[in-house]
Amino acid sequence: MNIRIIKIGILALFMMSFAVKSFAQDDVQFTLFPWATSYYNAGGIGEQNNTLCFTAIYGSKYTGWNDVYYDENGVEHKDKTAPQDFLFNLESYLKKLHGSLGLSLVSDRIGYYQNIGVKLGYSYKLRVGGGHLGIGAQVSLYNQSNKLEPRPIQDGDPVLNQLDESTMDLDFSFGVLYKNDQWYAGLGVTQLASAFDKNQVLRLSGDHGSIRTPQLYAHGGYTWVIPANPNWELLPQALVKTDFKTFQFDIMALARYNGIFWGGLSYRFQDAVSVMFGARPFYNSSNVYLKGLDCGISYGFTTNTLGYRVNRGFGDIEVMVRYCFDIYRPEIFSGYGNTRYIYKNRY
Repeated sequence: MNIRIIKIGILALFMMSFAVKSFAQDDVQFTLFPWATSYYNAGGIGEQNNTLCFTAIYGSKYTGWNDVYYDENGVEHKDKTAPQDFLFNLESYLKKLHGSLGLSLVSDRIGYYQNIGVKLGYSYKLRVGGGHLGIGAQVSLYNQSNKLEPRPIQDGDPVLNQLDESTMDLDFSFGVLYKNDQWYAGLGVTQLASAFDKNQVLRLSGDHGSIRTPQLYAHGGYTWVIPANPNWELLPQALVKTDFKTFQFDIMALARYNGIFWGGLSYRFQDAVSVMFGARPFYNSSNVYLKGLDCGISYGFTTNTLGYRVNRGFGDIEVMVRYCFDIYRPEIFSGYGNTRYIYKNRY
């Protein structure tokens, strides 16, 4: 990698650390973000070549966090309202479509609100410079409901008294992702519809206290095989997020041994430091139906004021399982022919 590019990237992150503020967003934040690419970047749908992939991620943020309230008799009560997230992705490359289709189901519980969404997307694939470029779009349907029976300390709260109500919203996402054997980089935008629907923003903020605004994601990573010991690979990765008012970023440093075991650290600004590990246990197996299994877990040590205090959270936990397998047999060319036509626009 060009040393000058590395220096510029490090300087940019250093300067950003002084400029960002705490970041609140409607999209779910995943510590294991490299396994949730298609959620925030439609261009990443079907990033595993010629495969069918299933991915599930469950996360519990600020685990153990309690909302404390007192009844009319002064008795203390605790409501467990810590955020809980679940994501399921199904994505597959289809040759006849020259790209990939993806379906995502997401559930996000935060406080007294439950958000459930469905995303359907397509990513067109091109061979570019020894790698693959994905250009994708998604349409999504979100439902937000308030059914957890909150108990406001004071009566008359126009938001907390709206029980068993829900809203349904249609939204769109767009993204591009370039990936080769050594590095990848992508740019994705979610919640595009809210940029053109002022009534939607006002309605949600007035009735349910949630303002959906466009979210921009820039992410990338690099794979470096250690020359002295090729069994080891270093995989630094980063994800920068903004709602065009505030910024947030995740920096991850992973190491992988023999293509099987992986682990490392991740840092989210003003939020958490996480440790993670996992494995692709059958990566070197001759059984093609087992080698695509990947699983991992992360634990985040909360670094903000919501952690490690009375009635506060004591960390973030995420569990990930991914299973991929090839759905096409390897193509074998024989006989005579013009290679210009054999290899033209093959993905």
